[in-house]
Amino acid sequence: MNFIDLVKIRTSDINNDRLYYGRSKTGTPLSVKLTEDLLASLGHYIPGKRSGEFLFSANYDGSSKHYQKYKTQRRRMNERLRVIAQDANIDSKLTTYTIRHSWATIAKYMGISTTLISEALGHSSIRTTEIYLKDFENATLDEVNELVTTQFQNG
Repeated sequence: MNFIDLVKIRTSDINNDRLYYGRSKTGTPLSVKLTEDLLASLGHYIPGKRSGEFLFSANYDGSSKHYQKYKTQRRRMNERLRVIAQDANIDSKLTTYTIRHSWATIAKYMGISTTLISEALGHSSIRTTEIYLKDFENATLDEVNELVTTQFQNG
């Protein structure tokens, strides 16, 4: 889930063990099954909130009036992710977008079709998803080429 969609979640978006939301960028309606682990995590934020209240303290309603506040919160989240990356000895830059890209790459490695990955990410075009996965596909082609040529050489 994109960070902007995450901060706009309201308690009323949770219904029958699913989280329903609209992708801010495309307007695509999406839903996520709430697993036991996810429900346990969300359980920390739900108690004491009325129906329709924001789930997280960001309280971003999507308006241009509050957009600067959202950008500040996103920057703070990315700063925290950088600290986590440093603590975990991860050399690459870790951001909220990295998490989405990683999810897509893992799904591709698992053999999930690009069409399904695109739908899960809420992309309006499969071309956008293909851009996400371009580097992955090149690396995979290199691995396949190495496997094939090694097999050919060992004949």
